[in-house]
Amino acid sequence: MKKSFKITAAVLALVLLAGSLAFSVVTMLTVRAMAQELARLTEEDPDDSGYEDHASSEDDVVIAGEYTIRSTAAISDAYLSGDSSRLSAKDAETLAMASEILDGIITDGMTDYEKELAVYEWMVNHLAYDSGALIVIPETDEDSDNPYGVLKYHNAVCVGYATTFRLFMQMLEIPCKVVHNSELFHSWDLVELDGHWYHVDVYSDVGETGHANFNLPDTVRLQQQEWDTDFFPAADSLEYNYCWRARRTVDSVYDVPAAMRQAMDEGVDALALSFSADADESDLSLASQMLDALDSALMNNYVEGMPSAIRERNWVTDDQGAYGVLISFSYSTEDPYVPEDPEALEKAETALQDAFGDLFDVSLENDYPYPPYYYDGEDGYAVEDGGVITWEVAQG
Repeated sequence: MKKSFKITAAVLALVLLAGSLAFSVVTMLTVRAMAQELARLTEEDPDDSGYEDHASSEDDVVIAGEYTIRSTAAISDAYLSGDSSRLSAKDAETLAMASEILDGIITDGMTDYEKELAVYEWMVNHLAYDSGALIVIPETDEDSDNPYGVLKYHNAVCVGYATTFRLFMQMLEIPCKVVHNSELFHSWDLVELDGHWYHVDVYSDVGETGHANFNLPDTVRLQQQEWDTDFFPAADSLEYNYCWRARRTVDSVYDVPAAMRQAMDEGVDALALSFSADADESDLSLASQMLDALDSALMNNYVEGMPSAIRERNWVTDDQGAYGVLISFSYSTEDPYVPEDPEALEKAETALQDAFGDLFDVSLENDYPYPPYYYDGEDGYAVEDGGVITWEVAQG
C-alpha cells in the first residue's frame, strides 16, 4: 500500500493558480495512456504494468520495456579503494572516464552540495546533443542506459543520465538512489545532503538553463511524477534547492516586478521569491498573474541578455509556513537573425517593389536583428522600436 502525502489546501490552491497541476494531470494521463499502449503491444494486461514486481527495488528495474537500471557499485567501490583489478574492461574504461571528469571539476574544500552542483552542471552542459530535440533520443540503444555510453558517446536515455549521476555521487561518497516512476517510463535521482533527500532529474535539464530539476522536494516533484513513496526516502527540505538558495524576499506583492527585473538584469537563471508571512492567497493570485504577464512578454519580445521565457514556476511553503515560488528561466541558445549581405537585401527589396509596388508599399526593415516583419491583417501587426518587436492589435 502506498503512503499518501498530505498537501495543504493552500499549496494546492497555489498550484492551481500557477497552472502547474492542470499540466501535470494532462501529462500523467498521457503517460498512463502510453503505458497502456506499451502493454497492449507486448500482449500484456493493460492494467498490469508489472510495477508491483519492482515497487521495492532500485536496481534491475526495466524502464519503457527496454532500458535496465543497473548497479555501478563495483566501479565506485574500485574508485574509493584504489583497486580496479577486478573490473571488466568496460567498467575500467568507465572508471577512467569518470575519474578524469571528477579530477577536472572537484577541488579541495568543496562541500557535498558544491560537489553535487559541479557534477550536475558538468552533465547538463556537456551531454547535450547538437539539436535540443535529440537529448531524449539516443542514436543507438547500445549502452544508452549506463555510464559507459553516457560518458563515451554522450548517448543516453533517462536511465543513462540517472545511473551516471548516481555513479558520480557514489564516487564522491554522497548517498544517492535512482528512482523510477510508477508507470516505469522515467527515472531520476534522489540525493542526500545533511540528512535530507532531494530529487535531481539531470535528463530533464540537459541542454536547458535554470536548474529547474535540481534538488526538488517531494511537494514539487509530486506535481510531475508518481513513485513508490514507501520504498524511496522522503524529500522534505528546501535548504539545498538551487532556486531557494538564491531567494529574494518581497515585502509586498507589488515588489514582485522589481525583484524579477533585478534578477534578470543580473543574468541569473533561477531564483525564488519568498513572500512575507502575512501574504494571503489573493496576494499570490495577483503575483501569479504578474508572472504570467511577464512570461508572455518575454516570449513575444527579444531583448538581448534577457530570458526568453519563464521555464518553470513552482509554489512552495517554507519551514515556517510562509509562501514562496521557485522560478527558473530559459535563455535562448540561438543567435538572432542578422542579415549578412546588405547588397543582397537591397536587391531583394527592389525585386519586391518591382513585382508588388503597384499594389502596396513593401519594404524590408533591416535595422533590427529579426527577419523583416510579421503581419496578420486580421489580428494585428509587429512593431519594431529600438530592436524590440511588439505586437499591436489591429484597430477596427
